[in-house]
Amino acid sequence: MRFDAVYYSHFKCNLRRIADYPNLSNWLRELYQWPGIAETVNFEHIKGHYYASHRTINPTGIIPKGPALDLQAGHDRQRLSGEGVWSS
Repeated sequence: MRFDAVYYSHFKCNLRRIADYPNLSNWLRELYQWPGIAETVNFEHIKGHYYASHRTINPTGIIPKGPALDLQAGHDRQRLSGEGVWSS
């Protein structure tokens, strides 16, 4: 969940984002949409922690507003087996 929001820019892992890989980004959106997962993810807290606490990497403590991540968007994971991984 944190890669595109933090690792991509903060840790300079910026060759590609998860969003640039269709299968990974669809999997991430499906995972985020599993019951109980979204409630445990707070991107403002995640970004605030990483950008404010690693002063050797980010000496100014500036916390970016972006990226805007829409993990509630549809995914195409049902094409793999006829339905998503999660089933009730």
